[in-house]
Amino acid sequence: MRELNLDRLRTLVTIADLGSFAEAARTLHLAPPTVSLHIADLEALIGAPLLVRKRGEVRPSGAGEVLVERARRLLADADEAMDLVRRQVQGLEGRVR
Repeated sequence: MRELNLDRLRTLVTIADLGSFAEAARTLHLAPPTVSLHIADLEALIGAPLLVRKRGEVRPSGAGEVLVERARRLLADADEAMDLVRRQVQGLEGRVR
């Protein structure tokens, strides 16, 4: 993976919020190995660990905290963009000329 992927970022944010790979997998309706793969892909892309794993606890590393914060914004922007486009397609919003 050479570029950021919104699904992988969503996985990272969900793990950070829930503190658990297993809970993130359940919430995102993904298999646990898929969640692990998403994080491994991001860590390979970044070149640093994004999560600190300790006895039953998972939290973002320093680099992970930075990426989680930015990922939240990216995901919110992507969701907003999709909502705007859907509304325009449905005729609920138009361009002002």
